[in-house]
Amino acid sequence: MMRPMGLPANQIYSVKSLAAFYGLRPHRLSEVARWAQHRHKSTTELRLPWWNYAAIEAVRTALPSHAKVFEYGGDGSTLWLHDLGADLTSVEHDPSWYDVLRGTLPAECTLIHEAAARTGTICSQSTPGLFYDDYVHAIDGIEDGTLDLVIVDGRARVECVKAARSKLAAGGLILLDDSDRSQYSRAATLLADWSRSDYRGAKPGGGGVVQTTVWRRDRA
Repeated sequence: MMRPMGLPANQIYSVKSLAAFYGLRPHRLSEVARWAQHRHKSTTELRLPWWNYAAIEAVRTALPSHAKVFEYGGDGSTLWLHDLGADLTSVEHDPSWYDVLRGTLPAECTLIHEAAARTGTICSQSTPGLFYDDYVHAIDGIEDGTLDLVIVDGRARVECVKAARSKLAAGGLILLDDSDRSQYSRAATLLADWSRSDYRGAKPGGGGVVQTTVWRRDRA
């Protein structure tokens, strides 16, 4: 098959691989085209979350106008949520990344920096010896039953899910990215009585095929 002019061979191979994964189903082929277009850009350039495209669309469709959102782990998702008009609070552990986001977001977006500590009780597998108690509990000051969406896409994700459960309104969503990783399996137990939807596909900017899970707190 001839390679279209201007596109590297490895990109064509990757697009074909993703198309095969999707089984050439028409409603998923648009994701392959978007992935090819976006794969060499950062999510902050794109102003998109680093979740797979199916999860992005599911959340966009489900969110009410002026949704109240809390986010663990800022990224392109922070900019995307602002663009959607969300009432947003985001907590970030990395000081450099916090500065990037603070310089990009308008003042009305609440951005919290909670650095990792050398002592504590809540750790993260990716950073042995560091603790994230303040980061996880940054949500504690939010009134129970008031959030439309909590995004868990940073450190100590299972503990973040645990801390967030009571904060969701009826019909509210908790999104856990990379939910197929074994270290996050306990999140499903914590939310066993919530409705669950799994989404698999490619992320903007590259990164292969991944899973994102969205749980919905059922209405009484």
